[in-house]
Amino acid sequence: MPTIEANGIELYYEEHGEGEPLLLIMGWGGNAATWKPQIPGLAERYRVIAFDNRGAGRTKAPDEPYTIPQMAGDAAVLLDELRVPRAHVFGISMGGMIAQELALRHPDRVDTLVLGCTSPGGRRAAGARDLQKNIQDFENTPEDDIDLKWFAGFLKRLWTDRALAKSDPNLQDFVLSLIRYPPVKHGLRNQGEAISRHDAYDRLQEVTQPALVMTGDKDELIDFENSFILAGRIPKAELRIFPGLKHAFHLEQADLANSVIIEFIERAKSRPLPITQLRSA
Repeated sequence: MPTIEANGIELYYEEHGEGEPLLLIMGWGGNAATWKPQIPGLAERYRVIAFDNRGAGRTKAPDEPYTIPQMAGDAAVLLDELRVPRAHVFGISMGGMIAQELALRHPDRVDTLVLGCTSPGGRRAAGARDLQKNIQDFENTPEDDIDLKWFAGFLKRLWTDRALAKSDPNLQDFVLSLIRYPPVKHGLRNQGEAISRHDAYDRLQEVTQPALVMTGDKDELIDFENSFILAGRIPKAELRIFPGLKHAFHLEQADLANSVIIEFIERAKSRPLPITQLRSA
């Protein structure tokens, strides 16, 4: 099992494909296996690097406060250990917050930035109170109550009814990734507290990389209006909305999401990007 030492913890990672490096940063409670629906398509073009954040999967989960900058530091150490000077970076949800910090604190390490269903954080984020309440409600939930019924309710907030009804194969991969490598309660709590303290709103104008912001317009975890905020405040940003999809839009429509990401990266490499906002048809 490939691991590195990063800021005092043992961090799990894996690599797929060849080409320019593309670093994937997963969200709350997820792990490298959660990317399964997307990795094959991306690995046809790039050297895909996926890892488990501290507190989840096969990476250590110290029971102590985590921060988003700390987890961005973990990602930077991983790039160092793999001798990757620069990478395209794709972060989802909490991973998108980590990606923001990576781009801000280590701008020389990020070629292009892709942010999915995420938030700038802070009180000026859309739905900030609701997100804080969701985090607090989870922290107050007894561990014995985090059962199959709780998990089924959680899935309904991530996936569309259509995907749930037909037991979509990508949904099955998502569920299996969490069954095989279940996060521990204190790891989820510490990740949640890191999310609650994230605030990059005032610094987003310092992001120099071409950026693609994506979201589903039916997201029930991170208000999709946050993507408009991110795209409006990051100088070289594009916005892509996926109509009718929820928080797991990138997994439910993995082929479509991959094609959008690949097209963006290849175009960004060839010429400077204007500030544009695109809606999917």
